[in-house]
Amino acid sequence: MVVVPTLNATPHILNLTSALSIQTYLPERVLFIDSESSDGSAAMLEGIGYTVVRIPKAFFNHGGTRNLGARLAVGSDILVFLTQDAHAVDERWLEKLVGPIVSGEAVATFARQLPRPEASLLEKFSRYFNYPDTSRTRDEADITRMGIKAFFFSNVCSAVRVDTFWSVGGFPEHVIMNEDMTLAARLLRAGHRIRYVAEAEVIHSHDYTLKQQFRRNFDVGAFLADAGPELAGARVSGEGLRFVYEQVRYVLRHGRVELLPRVVAEAAAKFTGFQVGKRHRMLSLSIKKKLSMHSYHWDQQKTKEKL
Repeated sequence: MVVVPTLNATPHILNLTSALSIQTYLPERVLFIDSESSDGSAAMLEGIGYTVVRIPKAFFNHGGTRNLGARLAVGSDILVFLTQDAHAVDERWLEKLVGPIVSGEAVATFARQLPRPEASLLEKFSRYFNYPDTSRTRDEADITRMGIKAFFFSNVCSAVRVDTFWSVGGFPEHVIMNEDMTLAARLLRAGHRIRYVAEAEVIHSHDYTLKQQFRRNFDVGAFLADAGPELAGARVSGEGLRFVYEQVRYVLRHGRVELLPRVVAEAAAKFTGFQVGKRHRMLSLSIKKKLSMHSYHWDQQKTKEKL
């Protein structure tokens, strides 16, 4: 079954549903979980014939909402998680994504993300850096060598065996983000294999402003500060420095020297946001909500603490 959380998805519905309908490996079922869209997209999907589960926007969180979809996947052997703005490149995308799970090579997979044609040069580099053109299988032994990078996994487009998913507890339900990374950590530590499938491609990218870069990395820092034992012992390597170094080379190779100040500014925004996020416990609730990209998380955490 394919699970797709949605919010005001109208701009993506045509591409999304068209791609799903032409796959060589047709999903048994597609379930959309809508968080109070105001653009009529939920009704539009129902009109096409899809199942839409509506939830209050205040109840949405990345892990819990996807777990809800997984609980409704009665009779399915494989769960596929997709975001509304991930557009499959071809009709064999789903076949390629689930292939390693069907063959037993891995229990979970995730796809390659390609930049949108209109993406900026810096965002194109980000996609190519994080999602190379070579597939790779990871297991528990890679944690020592790769550190936290071994847990890199993306629910923009991923798949997992249902029984194995629940055997490790599914997604964490109260993290601000990176529920997919936590699932990967749980799977690897339980002795399972994860495969990055470069042949399964989706188009997905975001050109964030400097403010958005800060806020997103504030949330990354907050997540790691609260990650707990599941990520314990996996060192945070110098991947950030390597990213900036390779980004500078990429910009110069394309003759875009004028972008170097932007590279520096983005690196500063990410680093500062990350460091402040790691220390979020020193901040008031109102400040955390202003600094965070997922401000609703802090209200949910406050409610949880009161219960």
